[in-house]
Amino acid sequence: MAYTIEINSVEVSGTDSKGNAVFEARGTLDGEEFVARTIQYSGEPIFKLQEKSEDGSLSHLVMKGSQYSRGQRIAVARATKKERVVKFGDGHKELVEAELETGETVELAAK
Repeated sequence: MAYTIEINSVEVSGTDSKGNAVFEARGTLDGEEFVARTIQYSGEPIFKLQEKSEDGSLSHLVMKGSQYSRGQRIAVARATKKERVVKFGDGHKELVEAELETGETVELAAK
């Protein structure tokens, strides 16, 4: 089944207890808004859909209590990872375009 996923933003929302960047993505899944946050899994950040828990806070719920199917979870995880890699690469700082060509140098002088 194909899902319509639109990613509106991917940002660094903080760090976890080990200092790893925690990314938060916001978007829509078949027209419904979602929030996904990363956890570390085998040294790699992976996105997990966040849902309102019984106390009203957003957290990742197990399949049994989730409004999302396994396929929806996988589709959102792939789409959000793709956007994270485009924006941040393998780190947590936004990628910037180089101002110099490879091998080009500049001279710096203090006045």
